[in-house]
This record gives sequence, structure tokens and C-alpha cells, in this order.
Amino acid sequence: MKNRLKKKILFFSCEPGGAEVLIPAIRLVQDQPRFETTVLGYGHALERFSRKGVDCSEIRPVGKEDYSLFERHAPDLLITSATSLPAVDMSEKYLWRQARRREITSLAFLDQWQNYAVRFSGSRNDERLDYMPDWINCLNEIGRREMIREGFDEARLLAFGHPYLSSLKCELSRLDVTGLKASLHISAGDKVALFVSEAIREYYGDARGYDQYLVLDYFLSSLADTAERPHILVKLHPKDSRASFQRLATKVETLPMRFIGNEVSPLECLAVSDFVFGMTSIMLIEAYVLGKNVVSLQPGLRVEDPMVLSRHKLIPVVLGGDRCNLLEIKFLPRGRFDVEFAADAFLHFLDRAIH
Repeated sequence: MKNRLKKKILFFSCEPGGAEVLIPAIRLVQDQPRFETTVLGYGHALERFSRKGVDCSEIRPVGKEDYSLFERHAPDLLITSATSLPAVDMSEKYLWRQARRREITSLAFLDQWQNYAVRFSGSRNDERLDYMPDWINCLNEIGRREMIREGFDEARLLAFGHPYLSSLKCELSRLDVTGLKASLHISAGDKVALFVSEAIREYYGDARGYDQYLVLDYFLSSLADTAERPHILVKLHPKDSRASFQRLATKVETLPMRFIGNEVSPLECLAVSDFVFGMTSIMLIEAYVLGKNVVSLQPGLRVEDPMVLSRHKLIPVVLGGDRCNLLEIKFLPRGRFDVEFAADAFLHFLDRAIH
């Protein structure tokens, strides 16, 4: 097939979670000879694309009236993540609006089951749900129901599944868990408790009633007096203050602990872990999909539970109160949580969407 007959699809993300959810879809499209793909991004998404071997061109944040990307690449279809908060970045939203004005179909992939409205709103109170792509991958029926309840048009929602989450078990099977533990100086039979951090303070201030530093303090204090002595891994978010975490660690020097940055991937952290704790990170959902013991820690929560798994009673949530042995929490029977990527349905959509 000659290049001039190929349909052009432009992918974009500027967040690591957005890059992750798009990467399997990008690879699928690149395997189809009838399509030509371009991947653009900046910020933390660049590292994630690079790590997974996806060729991505770095751009600057997109301006409200800057149509240069559409003029330069002339895509037939725009596919983006939907990960940015309006107070932080508006590039996805501006691209959706620009695509509509150029009569180019757009599709946005959610990467999480939370903050639905803010992902498609502007920074002003009167801009709620003002920025919409033509189509939204709402992931599954839970996402569809929750988004309709928040005011989204049902006709705009498509449940294609979560491309990244549905690829995890296959990716995990390729890892040498014993070798990974050895590289972290952990014996093969030793238990590992992973704490997954998020940039709660930076994005939400104290609106949720907790932040990552308060929750790590709660986590460490809860384990300090237990008879068990699991190895503790703390997976840092790129926006975390390592110094603030180190100060917390000095309070419980009896616990064997290691802070992990980008030198160990999220999947590698999960592979070596027996228990996974955190707040609302996508890594808790990854852990659940992989069959790990998962607990959401949200002491002081003052809003609706943002973690989809605990919101739907699929994992325990600890809201504070008396200290408890977190390693002895009673886990719930595993329920159905569908994340499988419907690759054929997605490709069929592309053929229908591109004129």
C-alpha cells in the first residue's frame, strides 16, 4: 500500500499514566499497514514512551489557538490520553477543541476511574465539561455508569477496556522475580510490602483530607510494632520530595526500607511484592489485576472515595482510627473487574471514524 493511501493517526500524551494506557494501542495501530502513526508528547510521558520503545517526538505544551500540530501532521484522527488536570496542563483539551474545528475526529483514553469531570473541564467554574473529544474510552461498564451519573453524554462513551492493564499478566510472565529480588538485596522467600506514592499534596492540597506524606507516616507507624518484618519498598512519584520521605523513614529505623525511583519500573516493583498499599494510584489497580493483596490507605478521607476498587468493595480501604496490623487485614473475595482491551472493536472503530 502506498503511503499516500495510509490514514494518519496522531497520538499525544504528556503524563506517564496517559502514555502507558496508549502504548499498547499505538503498537496495535502500528502493526496495521493501512495506518501511519505519529506520537507526540512532553514531560514525564517522554520517559515512559522511551522505556517502552515507542518513538515519540517532543513538543511544547499546546497553546489555545496554536494549530501548528494539525498543520504540520495533517492527521485523519487524533487519539490522546485524558490525564491532565486543567490547573496543571490544558494541551489535551485544546487539541480536542482544535480537532473539532478542523473537522478531525478525536478519541480520548481514560487511564483511571476517578476525576471524570475535571479531566474534561476548564479551570473556571463555568467550564465544567466544556472540553470534549468526539469519543471517550470509558474503559468498562463501571466507567460508563459513573460518567453518565456525572453528566456525560452516553452516546460519546465507548468501553474499549484498558490496553495497559490487560497486557500486565503477559508482561509479568517475562520477568525474573528471583533475580529482581536479588538485585534489591531481598531473599527469595522474604515478604515484601510495597507502598505506592502519588502527588496528592501537589495536585489536591488538603482537599482529600490526607496527602502522600501523611499516609506514608500512617503506614510506617502501623507496621513499626508488628512482629513481622517485611521488606518495605516505597515507590516514589516523580513529584515527591525524597527529603520529606527520608525524614519520615528515620522515625521507624527498625523497618528495612528502600525508596524506589525510576531505576525500578512499576511492574517490577509489583512483581516482587506480596502486599501493595497506597492511596488511589493506578498501581493499586495493576496489583489487583495481577492477583496481589491490595489495600487503599485514605486516613481522614473527606470526599467520595476516589479509588474505584475500594469504592466498589473490591479491596479494603483504611480510613484511619485506631492503628491496626495492616498485614493482617481481611481481604475481600475477588470480584469481577473487566479491563480486557477489545482490540478488534478498537480497530473497527478506527475504520469507521476515519473518513
